[in-house]
Amino acid sequence: MHRRPSSAARRRLLSLAVAVSLTAVACGAVGANGGDQATDEVPFAEGSRVGTGARAGAAPSGADGVPVGVAVKGSDPDTLAELVDTTGVEPGVVRVFARWDTPFPGDNHRALLDAGYPIHLSVRPRTDGGVTIPWAELATAPDDDRRIVELRAWLETVAAYDGQIRFTLNHEPETTDSAANGTAEDFVGAWRRMVEIRDEVADAETVPAVFVITRGTYANGSVDRWYPGDDVVDLIGVDAYNWYTCQGTDRAWIDPEPLLAPALAFAVERGKPLAVGEIGSTEDPTDPSRKADWIDALAAYLHTEAAAEHIAFVAWFSVHDRGWPDCNWAYDSSPLSIEAFSRLLGAPADD
Repeated sequence: MHRRPSSAARRRLLSLAVAVSLTAVACGAVGANGGDQATDEVPFAEGSRVGTGARAGAAPSGADGVPVGVAVKGSDPDTLAELVDTTGVEPGVVRVFARWDTPFPGDNHRALLDAGYPIHLSVRPRTDGGVTIPWAELATAPDDDRRIVELRAWLETVAAYDGQIRFTLNHEPETTDSAANGTAEDFVGAWRRMVEIRDEVADAETVPAVFVITRGTYANGSVDRWYPGDDVVDLIGVDAYNWYTCQGTDRAWIDPEPLLAPALAFAVERGKPLAVGEIGSTEDPTDPSRKADWIDALAAYLHTEAAAEHIAFVAWFSVHDRGWPDCNWAYDSSPLSIEAFSRLLGAPADD
């Protein structure tokens, strides 16, 4: 096991990890299922999403301590450092996105890992050069195939951190970003092969496998097409957004509890913890306080018995994609949202 340094040391290492991030992670288009956002990733060595959570010396959000995270633009390293300095929080989870050939761990990964922060790592079967690795290849290739050797190397590297890293193979497989990788059947085959290899090099406690799809897929009942099976999933994950009028759509405003309800019901039915890998709300152009109220509602929900019992962690997606100016997921989209977000993280109130 890796020993967790002091609070001051962790914050210094966190600042180092964020400071070496260079390129923004951009929001993608609406997923193929019409439900939630699909995101495209750049290698963590060039960009990252880093979560923050429980305030040092205070109980984290949630009745029994649901770790709360936040994602920030990799191109704006001061954002996270400012957040930590302002609220006094420390990361409850670090959300990391990588492509198949991302160097791991890089210097920024090592800083976070050495600091003892939990990491949720998603690896997409696509190279930095744009080469797509078909799921069917991962599902059926022989053990000495190049791609299987590479997958085994990913899992062996993760296993070396003895449970500190939760692993996802291709989050949001049902969205347009992953369409080139193959069919739902192909994905299930690749996932099951991944866990087969995981079990050869480690176990579920050392490398927990987190299945992540969008909220819309749970809500529209098509999750079973993509779900690899209870025997090969350790945590059930969801990316969930209150889109409202974002991207020119006309969706209903939906509060946190009903937003997460379909995924939570699926997880509870299977006796699995729910990991909220991404969550966010846009602003209401007609009501400047509505997003802040939404964040407060999320904080209140995380203090309920149902959330505390079943939700493993929550990571806020704090990005404002310039390509969609009305999609402002950032926690600092307004002064009221900043105040509410500080309350969500458990930051001390102003005197």
